[in-house]
Amino acid sequence: MKRILVFLVFSFSVALGQEGAISGDSPKIKLSIGHQAQFVSSSGKTIGGNSNKIKLTLRPTAVATNIPATPPVRTTTPETASKPSEQISGTPKYYSLIIGVDKYQFSSSNLPNLDKPVSDANALRNVLIEKYSFSPDNSILLANPTRADIIKALENMAKKITVKDNLLIFYAGHGIWDERIKVGYWLPSDSKTTDKSSWIANSTIRDYIAGIQSKHTLLISDACFSGSIFKTREVTTEINEWGIAKIYQLPSRKAMTSGTLTTVPDESKFMQYFVKRLNENSNKYLTAKQLFYSLEAAVLNNTSTVPQMGVIQDTGDEGGDFVFIKK
Repeated sequence: MKRILVFLVFSFSVALGQEGAISGDSPKIKLSIGHQAQFVSSSGKTIGGNSNKIKLTLRPTAVATNIPATPPVRTTTPETASKPSEQISGTPKYYSLIIGVDKYQFSSSNLPNLDKPVSDANALRNVLIEKYSFSPDNSILLANPTRADIIKALENMAKKITVKDNLLIFYAGHGIWDERIKVGYWLPSDSKTTDKSSWIANSTIRDYIAGIQSKHTLLISDACFSGSIFKTREVTTEINEWGIAKIYQLPSRKAMTSGTLTTVPDESKFMQYFVKRLNENSNKYLTAKQLFYSLEAAVLNNTSTVPQMGVIQDTGDEGGDFVFIKK
């Protein structure tokens, strides 16, 4: 069957005296004209008359001139971005291991007792349970634990946490840095300054974080020399443009610390602002990056320490982020 193309050009006058022209072929063009109209086909045949309604059915495209067109809409929002109400479906299971050490069995002038770590640990656990998706049963608090207590708790987390779950680990207490071998340590309550076997190396913590098969793990360390946990640090201050839903899909292993390779005070401004920002947050979803950058300036303005946030390298981070979900 041969395809026959009909091409029409017509002009018309409207009440205001403006003229326009339409040419081309279209599945359907419907015109309402109350004045004299004249149509000229491509063969030269003229069709004229006065009609209140003229209906043309042509195929398959149309071109219009002198008729305002709707401009294209430009958007920078990726197609994969989610609406706020659709960002994370359901509520993932959240676990926390919160450790505070302020009383040392072998305290000395080199290893003095502290005042705030256990109370800071309690304050953090309370806000996570009261305002976010952490249940009391899955939120473990260790007050003045020994090295064995901490290792056992990490082992238990490794056994029950799945790839759908999220884990927050917090440590407050003494930390120490061995300049000779470039290794940082946590000091549990049974630590001796003369016996490294009673300490917990950052590399040990890193190995457990790599081995625990969570979706997201966030480590928060409020101790001297805690910045040694990093090999790389974040430099961006913006949330990934894919949106929170996309960020959540990618596994993450991130850490926040109250300082770098320096000492930090017993009364932690870092934890003060950390808990305050969690309490004041009004958003349903809060990423770890958003939380960190909301408190960074306050810590810098009120202490001599420099808080850090970054990737715990070689632990399985794929660029995602830990997301706090408010109740």
